[in-house]
Amino acid sequence: MSERTPHPERVVGVFVAVSWAAVVFAVFGVLAVLLDRDPVDHPVGPLYGVAAIGVSVVVVYLGIVLTVPARRPWLGAITTAAGVYLAIVGLAALVDLSLAVAQAGSPFAAVAAVLAAAPPIVCWAVLHPARRARPGRAPR
Repeated sequence: MSERTPHPERVVGVFVAVSWAAVVFAVFGVLAVLLDRDPVDHPVGPLYGVAAIGVSVVVVYLGIVLTVPARRPWLGAITTAAGVYLAIVGLAALVDLSLAVAQAGSPFAAVAAVLAAAPPIVCWAVLHPARRARPGRAPR
């Protein structure tokens, strides 16, 4: 009795979004060492960074879930990247306008946005309904 999940992107999306956050966190660390710069140069509490990554994880998850059923992944990937960038800058604007301006030009926000384009594309390539084998049919 192995029934396929009708929407595997919902389950897989959680794991991919959390993995994306781990990769972004690691890339931020490497980039901080290479640039000799902190990801957030302004005097804000540590909760800003956690909130920015947390909201970005939700954006990546939604990007995956909404992109997998689409005919092509490109719009979903671009929208997800833009959503992550806007989430980082938008949350910074809630804290302080100068922080928002700094984050808008930050290489860390740009890297997070670029990396956010990959999960929807990869999940679409693996989980798109036309690519999955259906019961009773041979896989393509």
